[in-house]
Amino acid sequence: MEAIRKYIDASRLMDIMTLPENFKNRKLEVLIFPTDEQEPERADIKSVVQSLIGAIPATDMSLDELREERRHKFE
Repeated sequence: MEAIRKYIDASRLMDIMTLPENFKNRKLEVLIFPTDEQEPERADIKSVVQSLIGAIPATDMSLDELREERRHKFE
């Protein structure tokens, strides 16, 4: 497997990725390996919202009534 190994200043990576504070102003070793994994497909927001409809049952109970019901269930 082919790989790339480079030493670079942390400041060059700060715009690309989040790094710990203690990496600032230091030289970093960067190793790059190829992967066979595919990037996950981005979910369509509309389909995600549709899949959530009905996940939480609709109720006409007030928040206080819901708390009281739960309190009795889990005593």
